[in-house]
Amino acid sequence: MGANINKMLLRRAGSFLARRAYSRNDLRKKLEGLAGDSEIKSVLNHLEQLNLLNDDDYAYNFALQRIRQQGWSPLKIQNALLRHEVGLPAIDRALELIRNEAGDQSALILEYIQNHFGKKGMPRDPKGVRKLILHLGRRGFDDESILGALRQILPAAALQPFETGD
Repeated sequence: MGANINKMLLRRAGSFLARRAYSRNDLRKKLEGLAGDSEIKSVLNHLEQLNLLNDDDYAYNFALQRIRQQGWSPLKIQNALLRHEVGLPAIDRALELIRNEAGDQSALILEYIQNHFGKKGMPRDPKGVRKLILHLGRRGFDDESILGALRQILPAAALQPFETGD
């Protein structure tokens, strides 16, 4: 009976992993109720040995996708991965790899702005700049990083009200 449960769990886990990547904890939650904890743990360990389940790869791909496509900050990514119960060492390794590839937060912000505003152009009036700053703030970037990146692409006059607090 144990071999049948193991096969069924492997088949079910394989069908989940064929659709998209999962963290170990997310896949464990998907398999809960199908078998006992020891059987699920055994299947998860086997999938890790086969490198079909890998929290380091999951964290890196999750972070890269959120940064490139949604403009998330590293802090927002870290919080999201912690909610998926990915270990802090795996998160730190993934974010360090991305920092080495992309550069500092200013570079991430500039890349996101280029992708997001490339076609419709950068805002030049105070209302548009305010919206952009708030938009980037919702993505988890701090004000200093946002203003530092915007200084590189906007005229000083456009940013003056936000730097002086006027």
